[in-house]
Amino acid sequence: MFTLHPAASDALAELLERIGRVARRHAGLAERLLDALSAQAFAAGDTASAVDALYARFGLLEPRGRALELLPALEQGGALAVAGHFPIQAARVCEALGRIAYQQGEYQLASEQWSRALDLAEVSGHGQTGVAARIGLGQIHYAQADWARGLRQMRDAGEQLKIAGIDDSYLAAKLALNIGVGSFETGDLPAAERHFSHGLAAARRGAHRVFEAEAHWHLARAALARQRMDWAVADCRLALDIAARQGYPWLEAAASRTWTEIALARGDNAAAVRSTRHALALAQRIQARAQARQAHLQLAQLLQAEGDAAGALEHLWQHLALQSEIEKLSLPARATLAAPPADDAGAPVTPEELLLHLCGQRQRLAGAPPSEALAELKAAATRILGLDRVVHWRLGEGGLDAGRHPRYLDLLGRHGAPLALPDAALHPCHAELSGLAGSAEARIEVPLYAGDRLAGALWLVDGHATRAWTRQELLIASQLALLFEAQLR
Repeated sequence: MFTLHPAASDALAELLERIGRVARRHAGLAERLLDALSAQAFAAGDTASAVDALYARFGLLEPRGRALELLPALEQGGALAVAGHFPIQAARVCEALGRIAYQQGEYQLASEQWSRALDLAEVSGHGQTGVAARIGLGQIHYAQADWARGLRQMRDAGEQLKIAGIDDSYLAAKLALNIGVGSFETGDLPAAERHFSHGLAAARRGAHRVFEAEAHWHLARAALARQRMDWAVADCRLALDIAARQGYPWLEAAASRTWTEIALARGDNAAAVRSTRHALALAQRIQARAQARQAHLQLAQLLQAEGDAAGALEHLWQHLALQSEIEKLSLPARATLAAPPADDAGAPVTPEELLLHLCGQRQRLAGAPPSEALAELKAAATRILGLDRVVHWRLGEGGLDAGRHPRYLDLLGRHGAPLALPDAALHPCHAELSGLAGSAEARIEVPLYAGDRLAGALWLVDGHATRAWTRQELLIASQLALLFEAQLR
């Protein structure tokens, strides 16, 4: 199970750890205990503890193909976490919702949920959820066959895990296996096998049986690539055995498709068909669109080889229908940035072009009266990012000061980079900033420096309480901050 760092309280952390030990032998009992614990905490108004228990229950049910059962509870728990100003718990809910969407092939929704989880994790300094969200975003690239980009995302997650200094066997196993997948798909078989072995060791260290089984499955795929049939058979059998005994349908379906490849290599077409039909049934049971699509395609090829053209065509149509459905679900729900304006000739002007033009005005702005330069910068930033307004906070009287905003100034100084606030209610310094202009709205906050000294903050404020900021918008915010800092010198 996913060990929560930190849980809502030390007492809860200890209780969840005990339930985790129970889960290794009696998963059903552990699930009932977590259900009761979450319900009791919600009834008592202890939202943070209730959501933590719910997230632990999700971690138990997800590999067993039962995550969808918790979708309504997670959505409600997330809303309560927002209302109660619990950013860590809200981040955990977003991370879980991302995993549910990903399993169903809803990659755009998964990306949005994981991006929001990452933003909340970064603003609250919660490394564990941030690493989990980064792994998820890397998996989105994998799902779209962008293996190199996904691998870079996974390695970035690994660096963040080191920086956070978290000893988490669950994340270590998950990360190693995903780096191994990227290495395998980009043709670096030795690196893939090394990472699969690291993942297996971390899984055994933390008794994470689902990752132990997944490691054996990946090692079987690597053995097939080396044409070592004896190793492939041994590892795939281990993966199937653990998955079947522990009740991990996603993994059993995946390993069954690999067993199909082994059966074909042995010339046993009948066994190959049986294995693929089993994989399809498992994928359909847990509504895993991507897995079902792969199984339909595999069955179409197998039946075609047997001369069953009608059966092959039926499965091919199912494959194409699922492929189309996944592609539709992966379309962006909104533009990356605000719709760009048009120039006099009607040609679009992109945010990047607007920013480049503004950077070209740096020398002119340096010679303008400070108040005029700041007003122009604010107007330009508002246009580039489609904002409601820009607030420039200075340190001292009338702005930010250590007496009234000590935690916030500490946060700015420690983080030193743009903070994306997708939901104003989840700011870790919510109470401290209450009453300041823009504090009730979604925003990007960028610390401003004069030399190496914190000199204030730039708030890029949206007109709504929530907004899903993109990585591109954060990069633009960093560039805008440099222009504002030039006016402080």
